[in-house]
Amino acid sequence: MREVKLAATLKRLVDEGEFQGNRRQVCAELNITPAALSQYIRGQTMPSVEKLIAMADLFKVSLDFLMFGEDTVAGPGGVLEYGPIARYMEVSISSIRADIAAETAFVAKIGTILTDQITEAARTAARRAMTLHGMLDRVQILELERFSEDSTIVTGNLDDDIVEVNSDIERGMAAGNFITVVAENLAKKRRYHFVLSPDMPDREQVAQRYRTLLLGKGLSRKDLERCRFSVAASNLFVGFGLYTLDVDGLRRKSPVLFQYVEPYLGNGGRVGYIEPPSSPFQAFFLMDRGRQQSASEALARLCQ
Repeated sequence: MREVKLAATLKRLVDEGEFQGNRRQVCAELNITPAALSQYIRGQTMPSVEKLIAMADLFKVSLDFLMFGEDTVAGPGGVLEYGPIARYMEVSISSIRADIAAETAFVAKIGTILTDQITEAARTAARRAMTLHGMLDRVQILELERFSEDSTIVTGNLDDDIVEVNSDIERGMAAGNFITVVAENLAKKRRYHFVLSPDMPDREQVAQRYRTLLLGKGLSRKDLERCRFSVAASNLFVGFGLYTLDVDGLRRKSPVLFQYVEPYLGNGGRVGYIEPPSSPFQAFFLMDRGRQQSASEALARLCQ
């Protein structure tokens, strides 16, 4: 192994080279302190690889010359020996290449996972009913209702809320997805008002079943006081709903849905929809602000 002569070589380069002993200028060029340069020259401290490269560039010499006072020499058999610095650099480059390869493989794994998730999301979306701009399917309207602080639902039936069970094994009723959301909102001290069409069959029994199912969701009688049922003054031509939304919560927790409904938001976070009258798409139609006002006026007449 060759002897390291960095201290002596560095002193000779500083004192006899183009800087002619001007150590202050050398320190400024290398961005080091005079104390650090003195330690290098006395052999008290070994510079970092970055500083060694900077020194070699400054004095216009090779790393071998800087470290050993001589350039690359031939070893036995005439094979060039590049020295430990070159070998260190080679190992470092190989390590960097290995890190890059590992990172590339990691990114490829992420890409594969994301691709699989996107594919699964596309399949899920394809299985859901097709809707157009300004329309929500049942999954979306259900998600929107989760952010409603005050809900008024004018309807001719509650079939989406109460599921009739009539089989050879079991008979009775069960809570649908909507009633689960209603229970969650009531537990958060939010309010509901169901306005039922007078031609709804057994509407009083339906309202009582609804309350029973809500109690089965763990609500108290006090919670049920925030869920009112009333009968409209006349039969309904079409059902509709008016929500007062927690807009900030919708924006933070469901940003895609927020962007979709944002153009239809009225004053105070009000949003309205029309129930599907008879559509194979089962789509809910969002109201613009003008129709929200008309719906509020119609609601006032129905509740007289």
